[in-house]
Amino acid sequence: MNDRLAFLRAIRANPDDDTTRLVFADWLDEHDDPLGEFIRVQIELEPIRYRIDNPRAVELHAREDEMLRVHRDTWLGKAKKVGTDWPEFGPQFRRGLPNHASLSLDTFLKQGKALFAACPTLREVSVFGIANRCAELAKCPHLAKLETLEIADWPTQKDAKTLAESPHIMKISHFKLWLGGGEPEDQHFLNELAQRATADRPRDIELVQLLNRRESFWTAVGILNRLGMAKVRISRPFAQLFPLDGNLGYNMRAGRLPDGRAALVAGSFGDWVLVIFHKTGNVAKATTQKSSVDVSKGFEALEKAVTNWMDKKLRLKPELIWVKEFFRHGLGVDLGNDRQALADPRPDPPDQYTHVSEWRARGGKARQWYELRNFVIFWFNNYHADWRGWIHSS
Repeated sequence: MNDRLAFLRAIRANPDDDTTRLVFADWLDEHDDPLGEFIRVQIELEPIRYRIDNPRAVELHAREDEMLRVHRDTWLGKAKKVGTDWPEFGPQFRRGLPNHASLSLDTFLKQGKALFAACPTLREVSVFGIANRCAELAKCPHLAKLETLEIADWPTQKDAKTLAESPHIMKISHFKLWLGGGEPEDQHFLNELAQRATADRPRDIELVQLLNRRESFWTAVGILNRLGMAKVRISRPFAQLFPLDGNLGYNMRAGRLPDGRAALVAGSFGDWVLVIFHKTGNVAKATTQKSSVDVSKGFEALEKAVTNWMDKKLRLKPELIWVKEFFRHGLGVDLGNDRQALADPRPDPPDQYTHVSEWRARGGKARQWYELRNFVIFWFNNYHADWRGWIHSS
């Protein structure tokens, strides 16, 4: 075994220990390998990765982006094209090395061998598009190489039983399972796992509550009561704080009022809306007033009037603020999942989906939002924003 592979295997065996990673980084420096610097960059960045108000985080992100642009394909080798059906995914680097990947079932089955050979430190895979196909997944030997499996879909009852009986499945320590709208279909695989659980396996089950819905909440509570808190926990990506960065465009501005309160304001030909937030990011107050600009005057007149309202009457200072999901007077922020698909765990597409392939891709689309921390700002359109708080498309 060469020294490089020995380091990677040691890191894989103790993934939470940065000491070995830093020793490996020193070794890489001695061999003029830029991966050593990259490991240090990501280790320092990880605890502040989403603190976009932190100047050091901004600096580290810039260096991370540049190094990935130049070296990613070299570092991934034969795995560089894995996940190209969803280019945002494939292997993702954390603390300097590939840690997880999000893949369609077809990609996992066909390219899993190349993925694990090229990325010995890979620990977690999210697989989507598995409904009615768990017999194929259950036979896949790559499952045994995982520490964490996320099922980004809703297996049918038959699927769940087939997958739970896989000889590879109980070698996995951690599972991530999705909760949608609170339907019984959410629980098929969880029930099968519960029946086969031992004192040691699985060690942890994370329920990812994708929708802020009462039914989903009570489903999660019922599962916790049945299985106990020791093995099951709930994550709620929609409950995170979303960043809004100053002048958003489209006659929207985020910032602070003279008294220090965070606010989001927006103006249209119909209404001008002011939303004020608590320090927690929840809405404290939302007001609306009729626009003083007639549509016949055009968008330039509207923009001028709204800007004047923001600057002179409200005296809103543009700056980064953090808010939770809300919707008031036509203005809102949302996690941005395909909510209709996520609330419907049926394995077959409803009428609005033209192709089965589009329906199967719903899990990948949802994970694109919550894993990459993208979100939607509603204001007479859906404006897609990223984890930096910048609108990048609509």
